[in-house]
Amino acid sequence: MAEVLSEPQFQIFIHPKTGVKTGRIYFPALFLADYHESITQWLQRQEIIFCETDLKQYDDGSFRLYFRTTNSLEIEYLQLIKPLTGSKQ
Repeated sequence: MAEVLSEPQFQIFIHPKTGVKTGRIYFPALFLADYHESITQWLQRQEIIFCETDLKQYDDGSFRLYFRTTNSLEIEYLQLIKPLTGSKQ
């Protein structure tokens, strides 16, 4: 039986040769159902950089996003998640 996720999953990848950092967030469908408006606003911010090829949508409504930012990847992620969940991630 597959595990059902209700919280986003976040990782930072560092390119081994260039040192460029990329963030990856998996947004589960359950989380999107509750917070879709806030997530949409976050994705529209100029600081969040991604293109269509950085996005993968799944049949259940969830999606995965690779993004870059001029700010800290972790801070940008926490600015999205903390107000929504009220937790320390």
